[in-house]
Order: sequence, then structure tokens, then C-alpha cells
Amino acid sequence: MQISGNGYNYGMLSNAYTAVSRGMKTTENAAENIASGSALEKDLGASDLTSLKEGEIQAQAGAKLFDVYDKTIGSIIDIEV
Repeated sequence: MQISGNGYNYGMLSNAYTAVSRGMKTTENAAENIASGSALEKDLGASDLTSLKEGEIQAQAGAKLFDVYDKTIGSIIDIEV
């Protein structure tokens, strides 16, 4: 089965966007909990700190997907003859 270029491109971009968005949302939620002090009240400080790191890693993974996508498409377009 052959995957069309457009389907491949859309899949990579969609996955990268989803990873960055999810990572940013996770980070924002954890930061809000920590900043509001509710993390201390609920004794979930460690959980929120873990969520901060998790969000950071998710966003970085998505950014890496964008980088790979850029390099892949760039290498296909910039073929020297």
C-alpha cells in the first residue's frame, strides 16, 4: 500500500501539532495549579511538578517532529542534479 505525499505530510504535521498543543496545555494546567496554591492545598505539588515536566517533554517531542518534517521535505526539494 502506498501513502500519498499529501497524506504523509498531513499526518506528520497533525501529529506534531497535537504533541505541541497537548504539551502546552499540560504545562499550562500544572502551572496554574502551582501558581494558585491549589497544588499545596491538595498536596499534589509533586504531581503538578511531574505534569510540568511531562508537558515540556511532549512539546519538545512535537517540536522535534516539526524539525524532522522540515528536514525531510527540505531534503526532497533540495535534491541536487
